[in-house]
Amino acid sequence: MLGQVIRVSEIDPNFKREVIAHEAACDIAACFSCGTCTGGCPIHAVYPEHDPRKIVRMINFGMKEKVLSSRYIWYCTEECFLCEKCCPQNVKFSNVWDVLKNIAVKEGYPLPVSIDENKCSGCGICVALCPYSAMELSIQNASKAAHLISISCKGCGICGGACPSGAISVNLFEDEHISAQIEALRA
Repeated sequence: MLGQVIRVSEIDPNFKREVIAHEAACDIAACFSCGTCTGGCPIHAVYPEHDPRKIVRMINFGMKEKVLSSRYIWYCTEECFLCEKCCPQNVKFSNVWDVLKNIAVKEGYPLPVSIDENKCSGCGICVALCPYSAMELSIQNASKAAHLISISCKGCGICGGACPSGAISVNLFEDEHISAQIEALRA
């Protein structure tokens, strides 16, 4: 955010209220931007642009479009909770990310992954390989097709890389981001 101009026309003064209206995210009001969340975040170590403190500040400033269109809200694996363990205000960042993802999905922002159901063979490889249980098979038009559970998706790209029919596209991440995530999973 340093050096970036924040245009008043891009500010939604109700965004912070919209986020904290969800009980799961109401504790972000206690955040005073000390940065311990970011310092303890292993995703930040791989992707310095993933900065929980910055995302919370953007929420507080009303930068709705920037937050909800950002790929960084999808990065957190929500399994380590180091940001929460470090936080002196006990902010539950994983809950905040879930709320942001739900708002983004509801408002039509791009998902990390898209599935072309016309190409999907329903083989289930993506379901078997997804480390976050973000894929499931559902029956549509009398045939099986993969379906994304958007709140669980981290955009790692494993499903897209493994899909034999090429039905899955990874949308929010460049190849170098996907490779870094796969390497981080192996570590």
